[in-house]
Amino acid sequence: MLIAQLSDCHVMAPDDDGAELYQSADRLADAVTHLNNGINRPDIVIISGDLVNYGNREAYLIFKEIISELQMPVFVMAGNHDDRNILREVFSDHSYLPARGPLKYVIDGWPLKLIVLDTNLHGKAQGILGEEQLAWLDNELLQEKDRDIVLFMHHPPFSTGMCTMDEMELIDAEGFGEVVRKHSHVERILCGHLHRAVQRRYHGTVAQTCPSTSHQLHLLLGDANELGTVREPPEYLLHYWTEQDGLVTHSDYVKDYDLIWKLNGGVV
Repeated sequence: MLIAQLSDCHVMAPDDDGAELYQSADRLADAVTHLNNGINRPDIVIISGDLVNYGNREAYLIFKEIISELQMPVFVMAGNHDDRNILREVFSDHSYLPARGPLKYVIDGWPLKLIVLDTNLHGKAQGILGEEQLAWLDNELLQEKDRDIVLFMHHPPFSTGMCTMDEMELIDAEGFGEVVRKHSHVERILCGHLHRAVQRRYHGTVAQTCPSTSHQLHLLLGDANELGTVREPPEYLLHYWTEQDGLVTHSDYVKDYDLIWKLNGGVV
């Protein structure tokens, strides 16, 4: 099974501030083309939040039109830049989205069970799951212990050393960690929000974040309370699962590079 994780697309309408600077819609379109035509064609695509930058309907309609070109199933989720109600309305034809409450759901029918969580806290940069969603997650994890489970959420539940982003934290990360600690079959926790690929061990599993299809954040570690964006290449993650080896993650740029050498038989 091959899962493509896109994140933090931050699509903007043409008149939105920053649309010309970031060209996020064009970059997302390039990512869609790359997934459709690439040699590593995913079975499904999951987009882990911050679909648009300002939560406005026009941007969501542009975003939806772009991802409608994907030639494989696609699943969306909310980030802190998203408006949950407008997202739900624009994607009313996506039957996996709940009609009310947090946009949490299960993707089943694959070798892995995939659980999508909603960390959106309306009007805030921080995220929260809440007691009800944590209880729902605990129950979902209890129901099936014979299959590996992957959790998707926008806010990472750990500090990264990027201090400004760490202030935009998952408020109830401790409660989330208590749930995860109880379930050894959580294979991975996959997040967005950071606009960079970051990994760490987390309560018996691995948690990691996905780069952005739009722009990456300036990598500034330590006490400097500064936030900046850099024009590093658009990027996404490919999560490759086999029964023999479990889940392995690769990072791929939204660009094809020419081969400079190829082994045709024999040894290196």
